[in-house]
Amino acid sequence: MIHQQKLQIRDALLRYISNFSSEAQAAKNLEGLSASTITKIKNYNWESLNDEQWQALARQVGFYCGEWQAANTSTYTLLRILFSDAKHYTMVYGIAISAGLGKTFSAKMYCRENTNTCYIAGSELHNRKAFITELLKNFTNETKEKVPEMMQQLCDHLAIQDEPLLIIDDAHKLKDRVLHFVISLTDCLSGLCGMVIMGNEELRDRILKGVKENTEGFETIYKTIGRSFISLAQMGPNDVKLICQANNVKDENRISYIKEQCKNNLRPIAQLVQEIAMQSDMQELIAA
Repeated sequence: MIHQQKLQIRDALLRYISNFSSEAQAAKNLEGLSASTITKIKNYNWESLNDEQWQALARQVGFYCGEWQAANTSTYTLLRILFSDAKHYTMVYGIAISAGLGKTFSAKMYCRENTNTCYIAGSELHNRKAFITELLKNFTNETKEKVPEMMQQLCDHLAIQDEPLLIIDDAHKLKDRVLHFVISLTDCLSGLCGMVIMGNEELRDRILKGVKENTEGFETIYKTIGRSFISLAQMGPNDVKLICQANNVKDENRISYIKEQCKNNLRPIAQLVQEIAMQSDMQELIAA
């Protein structure tokens, strides 16, 4: 790995660390990296790290050394605009994007590249305490015992951050009570932090149904996100081509083949691109 790449990974690491309360807390979230190693990298004392360690670190902090590269797909472009808007102007957005269009990848990349951003994926297993505990893990080693105290702890921390942003992914998986809790959190963070609540079409349909049936709490949820969802249901016509080109697949026939296989779902594209790259490497070896 060349020196310039190491410098870029160091910069990505510093951005990653800025989202935590300490280097020790950041190290706990990085597999195979200690706080002392972070200090060494910060001070350019990285002679003892081998290429495999650099590559493992790069993947975790959002710098891809010759590996998977982001492309300006419809989802990636739209979400980065909305994330930045929410971050700079403390907005709250509700977003419904069809599965397989890259919302999670886009969100994680944005968090890796921007300071004071926090990503959490919703789960059916979350209750209120588990949800806010997961959020607080991004910022501190110690959490309070009771949910109201934990909420205040989170608000106090974010109040001193510069343009913080919370991205809640897969919100359609959250139980009603936890989804209502998220809205309480937006009230606590009003004027302090931007928030993006996103999921698939199920999230939009569930909330709209709750509003229509006058189910308790759903009108408040809908009002909080501005009584509208920003939605995206289809890939853009050039999305597959953009991803292929960003990842060194330039041949039009191969791009057409990958697009045909994807069928409005970007999830298979990484494997398809990798298979084509392996085929190309094998052909080069045979030709040599």
